[in-house]
Amino acid sequence: MTRETEVDGPEDAAPTSFASPEFAARYGVKPAMSRTRKITLGVVGLCVLGGVVGYIAWNQANPAVQATVVSFTTSTDSVTVTFEVDKPTDEMLECTLDAEDLQGNIVGSANVPVSAGRSKEDVQTTVNTTAAPNTVVVSSCVKG
Repeated sequence: MTRETEVDGPEDAAPTSFASPEFAARYGVKPAMSRTRKITLGVVGLCVLGGVVGYIAWNQANPAVQATVVSFTTSTDSVTVTFEVDKPTDEMLECTLDAEDLQGNIVGSANVPVSAGRSKEDVQTTVNTTAAPNTVVVSSCVKG
């Protein structure tokens, strides 16, 4: 009586799943993460997240450059404004001023250079407008 030799196919070479009993019997089962470890990782993750949120909030609340309108005088076709800029001493900036009417529409705009040399600078300028302005705001200050 002759026996035919069987050829092992790829399906016979390894278990079909990492969860199969043959795999577990051969290599063992990795224990699940303990409750203490899960809680510790959760607390550490929350602390890291809280630190990142706190850092971002602190930087947004305390910008390196701040500009504030001190006073302004309006006429029918212009507004004269005095504004104060707090900035690093060695930076030259360009601040954009927007004049707005009663409805909040922008009726005039001006880009004003702020020179380097002092950390607190008071600047006065006149913004020409297309209609009677109601207020003026410093919309941005960027490095110039």
